[in-house]
Amino acid sequence: MKFWILSLFISFQLFSQTREECIKITENYGLNYTKPEFSNDYVEKVLNPTLTKIQNIVCEKKDSELLEKFLEMIMKSSGSANEYPADILGNIFICNQEIVENQLKVKYKNKLIFDYLELGFLNITMHWPFDDKHAQLQKRMYQLIK
Repeated sequence: MKFWILSLFISFQLFSQTREECIKITENYGLNYTKPEFSNDYVEKVLNPTLTKIQNIVCEKKDSELLEKFLEMIMKSSGSANEYPADILGNIFICNQEIVENQLKVKYKNKLIFDYLELGFLNITMHWPFDDKHAQLQKRMYQLIK
């Protein structure tokens, strides 16, 4: 019963968040991730559902400004053990390579971001069959980060 209620709460939070709320949460986390109030509970209940919402917005609306805010959060919170941002970046790359390439070729040409992209891409595609689509995406990702 508790799990169902928690799932319902997270689902409601995910669908009710605005773009501006997503930006505020990522900015707060990027600046404060080492503080106790931004612990695992915060990451699981607030940050990760927000990152899923960011992924949905960026993929559906090609929102490059929101992607920038997300990339800035990754850079500011580089000491975090949370792998979910990497997975989100990998998913965004899969759904829209151009928007990620545009950001990573110029403003975010950064080894940390490249490492996150590679980790996320490999996590997401780990169980995919290695077909032409997978091979082309992987080649494109490696051309971007190398």
